[in-house]
Amino acid sequence: MAPSIGGFGRDVETTLQTERLILNRPRGEDIDTMFRILSDRRATRHNPSDALNWREEAEGLFQHWDEQWDRHGIGYFAVRLPDRAEPIGFAGTKHVLCDGRPVLILYCRFDHRFWNQGYGKEAVRAVVKHANELFELPPMLARVRPGNTAWAEIVRAAGFEPAPGLGSQGEDGHEDAYVLNWTRNL
Repeated sequence: MAPSIGGFGRDVETTLQTERLILNRPRGEDIDTMFRILSDRRATRHNPSDALNWREEAEGLFQHWDEQWDRHGIGYFAVRLPDRAEPIGFAGTKHVLCDGRPVLILYCRFDHRFWNQGYGKEAVRAVVKHANELFELPPMLARVRPGNTAWAEIVRAAGFEPAPGLGSQGEDGHEDAYVLNWTRNL
């Protein structure tokens, strides 16, 4: 049986490990890295509205991410290499409503120095596997801006399929939708 949504609190400690990566719940000491990655216009070029301008924004974003973990027992992970304390990126899911229906939306941002090495695919696959196990195949959605071929490749590699009828207008323009387990309920 899937856990109920809400009431997870701080006792939920989830660490995922892949062949090359360790993913865990972000900590306060990760805020500077969050700011560095999310203020880098290379990391947010397809979603400029996600770009941070001040460290205080990273602090607020960290609080939001932390509340997602507390409420839902899942959220965005800090992605680390085993020999490196500082995250190389962030990947995970968050709960959203899509046409009034609760779904998990996929997210991934990496330091540009770690692009094109397969870390994004590896992290996203671990996140999707974890969500599938925790919530018994929940409906998941990935929003992909036209031209962001790297993100489209990552979500397709994780098993997501295009859903043309779910494309929408986001803050930065049109976003294509990719889905996984879409006929299921959360």
